[in-house]
Amino acid sequence: EHPLLNFILVRDVFLQESIRLEGRGLEDGETVACKGCKALDAAAYYRCESCFDCRFFCASCIVHNHLANPIHWIQEWNGSFLIRRSLRELGLIFRLGHPIGEECPSPIKPKEEALVVLHTTGVHTINVEYCRCRRADPHYVQLLRARLFPATIAQPQTAATFELLHFFQLLAFMSKASGFELFQTLVRLTDNIGNPVQNRYKSFMCMMREWRHIRLMKRNGKGHTENGIKTAEEGSCAVRCPACPQPGVNLPLNYNEGPLSKTYVLGVEFWIYTLFVGVDANFRLKRLDVSNDANDPGLNNGLAFVVNETKYKAFLNEFGEQVTNDTSTCNNHDAIKSANIRGGKGIAASGVGTVDCRHDMKRPVSIGDLQKGERYVNMDFMVISSMNQNAPELVDTSYDIACQYEKYFLNRVALYAPVHPLTSAHNFSFFIPKWHIAAHRESCQTTFSFYWSPYVGRTDGESPERGWAAMNAVASSTKEMGPGSRRDTLDDFFGDYNWRKVITISEALLQKLKDAVPERAEHVSCFIELCDSIAETAPNLVTTWTQEVQSWESDQTKTNPFAIEKVQSAEKEQDTEKEQDTTGMKETADESDEDIGPSEMLSQGLELEDVQAALTADYANLGLHPTALQQAKLLERRKRLLRKVLAWIEVQKRHMPGVTSLRKNCGAINQGIAETIPLLMPSAVMKKIQVSQELLDFEFRYRIAQAGMSLDDLRRHLLLRDQLYSSKDRHVRGQHQNTRSKGILNRLEAKVKNDARKYRQVFGQLTDLSAVVKNDGKWKATWLPLDDDNISGLKNFDEGVRPSLNNDGRPSVGKRTLSWIWRKSGVVDQTNLRNEAVRVEWCKARARAHRWQEECHLLQEEMRRVKGYFQYRAQEWLAYVSSPYNEHNEGRRAYASRQAAVFQSLYIRCISDWKDCKRYLDEGGGGPENGEVLIEYLAPTATK
Repeated sequence: EHPLLNFILVRDVFLQESIRLEGRGLEDGETVACKGCKALDAAAYYRCESCFDCRFFCASCIVHNHLANPIHWIQEWNGSFLIRRSLRELGLIFRLGHPIGEECPSPIKPKEEALVVLHTTGVHTINVEYCRCRRADPHYVQLLRARLFPATIAQPQTAATFELLHFFQLLAFMSKASGFELFQTLVRLTDNIGNPVQNRYKSFMCMMREWRHIRLMKRNGKGHTENGIKTAEEGSCAVRCPACPQPGVNLPLNYNEGPLSKTYVLGVEFWIYTLFVGVDANFRLKRLDVSNDANDPGLNNGLAFVVNETKYKAFLNEFGEQVTNDTSTCNNHDAIKSANIRGGKGIAASGVGTVDCRHDMKRPVSIGDLQKGERYVNMDFMVISSMNQNAPELVDTSYDIACQYEKYFLNRVALYAPVHPLTSAHNFSFFIPKWHIAAHRESCQTTFSFYWSPYVGRTDGESPERGWAAMNAVASSTKEMGPGSRRDTLDDFFGDYNWRKVITISEALLQKLKDAVPERAEHVSCFIELCDSIAETAPNLVTTWTQEVQSWESDQTKTNPFAIEKVQSAEKEQDTEKEQDTTGMKETADESDEDIGPSEMLSQGLELEDVQAALTADYANLGLHPTALQQAKLLERRKRLLRKVLAWIEVQKRHMPGVTSLRKNCGAINQGIAETIPLLMPSAVMKKIQVSQELLDFEFRYRIAQAGMSLDDLRRHLLLRDQLYSSKDRHVRGQHQNTRSKGILNRLEAKVKNDARKYRQVFGQLTDLSAVVKNDGKWKATWLPLDDDNISGLKNFDEGVRPSLNNDGRPSVGKRTLSWIWRKSGVVDQTNLRNEAVRVEWCKARARAHRWQEECHLLQEEMRRVKGYFQYRAQEWLAYVSSPYNEHNEGRRAYASRQAAVFQSLYIRCISDWKDCKRYLDEGGGGPENGEVLIEYLAPTATK
């Protein structure tokens, strides 16, 4: 039952109770005595609006009860209704520097202008009495110790409660609400009928910036170091990804003792220590040309995610004119075409560039403003800055224009070295993100592909795109900020974005592993099944292909095995096939022959079935207004077929006498419609008349052969369709060529449908015959039901469509499996077209199997790194606990202990969530036996 249904029954009670709180809850003639002092003569007219205690007190008692809560709203009964009062109006003075209730011997009396305090309940004014004893702290420190954040250091007139600042920080993270919206909410909470409220919006925004900065420094241990914030290093305050490789933190001490490559080092695959990053730009995070760094300085200055502005501008001034984006040799990409186009009039920053990791987290010191478009010089600075933040040697970088960006990248890095060098050696590999790669030329789609390149797992390179979806809403409030305020705000938002990823990483990696294990088993199984099928016809072909693809993986300047080099003209083959299309049996088949045995009789019957189906299809495609010549040709074919069918029926009568009674009064025979005359094969009438076992056995064997031929025809036509579509996309231009190409494709599509219909019909007949014919049932392992999803070519046309970043129900390229029709015997023949297409699909099937194996292996390594990172951070905080004891160090020790407990709890959560991972991997199947090397196909003769 819905809760609202119950609420409807009692909503009048809710209404009356809400109205009751508008008064004192008294009956007529009843008086109220103060509930504090109990004095009957004390006027009990005051009740706190913020406390849960709804009793009424006198003025003296209500003030005394709120010595520690000066910003509660008070309701006063004026004889007719309740009006709002502040405690300041009732005489409360908030005393600082001493415990509550203790008088200061030398106080500073409150000024006429009260302190304005911003709180979650509104804009308040309070009278403050500062302490000026001999050892008194400065006024702003006294406010801080009362958990009031002052807007200024000297003579603060405005403060905000820690509670409000923390609340807005989290609110902005989750809802992207602006500071203006929050302050207007406070104004309405203070007075909702339009009376003036003191405007402290600018002060609030200033306090919010300072609060964010102090929280950032606190969370990253800058309050526990000897020299504090001054000695903080670049990127040291960024929330880092625990799953990415960090030398000295979550990698083995000797992980890089060996050659700088993706081969084995000390018995471990070195590629698993690769850092995967994605480079991208966002042009929604603009900044208008308001203020400047002198009037709006930044506080973080490169300590977190946004680069150091001073270094960044000096770098751009030095190399901005020297480095330009070259003309694209690929397609017309916007990132290159618009590289030197400004964001528009009044725009100081057209957007931001960033470097993200594989786990959708921003890298430290890797975000910077773009003055124009995606200029290489801007993106280079961010990439180099990111690499200087404790990155390992191997770096796989994805960028939507990687095919152009990587050409002279190392030359540019050498140019920058005197000003902005890489602090350690790196081996860069470049890729194009999976969603973007479809917009590139065919050569780029293999050379820079995550799908076909080894040692990348299931990385897609699209992590920056997912992050922008969460950050675009921030643009509405940051675009009108000054430069320093905007940088600090973005640091805070990106830090929270990363932290939310960190605290959920155990569930995220576990889910990825659960998804990857069955995919690994399925794709490895499909790959081995395809290899077995090929090996039946060409035992050495798989070995040859394996050597070719391994050679290309190690040196991509060699022949690309994922591309078809030379194929027969698909259109020519289709036209030839059309010319050779049979229209019936041989002319001699229409003569009855007493020597025709049951086997030959059935063979001729199967041929007649095909001719009937072809003639039926041709009549169906005749159109509404056929010519006389078309009608005459079809009529001639029908007459010729009718003679052959009638002659065959006479032969059938001798071997199946019972069919005569079933064929009485056949309208098709009487009308001469040859294509609809039922042939009454043994499988069709075995339940109606007695049929010899010999005929049923013969038909079963014929149907097995017929299934193979129809499936072979289907595969051949699908290959032709693949090639025709490819040829059409590359070469066909103009209306004439498109019309001709469309006609060929339509005829071919009809053949595909006919092949599928024929196979399904034969499969149904085999199913019926297998119940009455002795057989070992092995045919069921070879001939499977043919669904529409199984009718796909080796070159899946959907591979040219960008894979969706969301789950739209259609598998992406890396998750697609080869249809079973290509994994059965007969897939390889002597035609170059077939073998070339099968080789390409074999390479892709192998790549898919390897990528899923790599993903499982990589996820295990990432889980190990996550646990190592949490342990490292816990120990790092525990090292601060041993500080000497004093009034500040107790807080330092307590905070360090709490932070250590946080990371220790995250570590324990990982242990708990991942306790069954080994079982998932062992039971899932498809994994390599030794847990390290990838499965390569071994021919049956070479297996144990």
